[in-house]
Amino acid sequence: MKLRLLFFLLLFAANSYAQNTWQIMFAPVFSNRVDDLFMASPDTGYAVSGDGQIVKTVNGGSNWSLLTLNSSVYCRSVEFVNPQIGFVGGFRTNLQIGSNILRKTSDGGQTWTDLTNLLHPVAQQGICGLAAADANTIYGCGNWYEDSAYIVKTTDQGATWSFIDMSMYATSLIDLYFISPDTGFATGKGPMPLETAVILYTTDGGQTWTYKFQNTYFSEFCWKIFPLTDQIIFASVEEWQNTGVSPQILKSIDGGMNWTVYQVQQASYNIEGIGFIDSLHGWTGGDWNFSFETVDGGQTWAQVPICPIMNRVFRINDSILFASGSEIWRYAPLGTGIRPTQQTPIRYVSLNCNPNPVSDVLTIDLKLEKSTQAHLSLLDEQGRQIRLIDNTVKPNGTYQYKLETAQLPAGIYYVVIKTHEDKASAKIVVTH
Repeated sequence: MKLRLLFFLLLFAANSYAQNTWQIMFAPVFSNRVDDLFMASPDTGYAVSGDGQIVKTVNGGSNWSLLTLNSSVYCRSVEFVNPQIGFVGGFRTNLQIGSNILRKTSDGGQTWTDLTNLLHPVAQQGICGLAAADANTIYGCGNWYEDSAYIVKTTDQGATWSFIDMSMYATSLIDLYFISPDTGFATGKGPMPLETAVILYTTDGGQTWTYKFQNTYFSEFCWKIFPLTDQIIFASVEEWQNTGVSPQILKSIDGGMNWTVYQVQQASYNIEGIGFIDSLHGWTGGDWNFSFETVDGGQTWAQVPICPIMNRVFRINDSILFASGSEIWRYAPLGTGIRPTQQTPIRYVSLNCNPNPVSDVLTIDLKLEKSTQAHLSLLDEQGRQIRLIDNTVKPNGTYQYKLETAQLPAGIYYVVIKTHEDKASAKIVVTH
């Protein structure tokens, strides 16, 4: 009897110890969001941030060390084909700098080769997403700020790159997932005038694409795509305008051929990153205060205080998951290598509009904390972009715009600012 009791006590203790939790990892201090991470093996991984840092772990994520820092590039994406060979994509934050939009390392990040000049001039605007289909075939896509939609592709591990114009399918592309060198998915925003969230699918290496999902609301992005298995795939829908639309995630149980929409919560809230540890338990997030958790496969969600401004979730196995946001987080059995205090995310943009209500001229005051791409637009009440006010790289500082409203029909509008780092919106009432 005593032996049986001891056995159950030991079993209970083992199960309690093995219970997973979210932890903040030891890493350099980031002054911008950790936009992406990639584990090339259970021990070796890489992460990139908006302040230009590329960092590396060799102990399963418990500690991360700085490899390189280039503040003129906003690092957006990272992908490795093995622990030594990988790629980093990004955007310039300085008009005078046009290098390191795409980089490659062959020695685990000790040195990097600039591949920007190998890209088509349009693709040199920036690389949002990267996906390796095999050791030699890598795809990249862009860009979020809607100048154009494109895909770049290499079949020789980065020695040469081809260009695929995607403007007939989308206004911007964000993320990629490839099953094989020929078959894969791209997420982003569909063509004008609706610009709904879309998921595109190719079976011929990107030459032609079909829509596997198109949403119904104006001016949305399908942001990240997360394959759990070859059949179960999730994706997030970014409603970044904050115009009152409920956040949504997408789920496929047939390998991406069909998608079900699930509402995350009723109130408007930005989500970008998404990931699952198994078919029922997952997380999504993207805004500044909290993220969301589901234990029923995405049907219902609850707020959780983990990983603010979540952008990427990366699954190692059925017990270890990583998320990138304001910092690097790991979901795993309790262990060492955690930093117990969380950094408070910095807001990088502020937006003020007056007078409000307005009848003739609206004054828009904008403040940028960092040099960045500033996409400033006016949307109607349904979320349709009716005027692009600015879409250029700008130094940090304060800016003022005058917007004529006398010719606009009376009603509700939204002024929206989106940068690499942040987003904000203001609800405007036009009267006559």
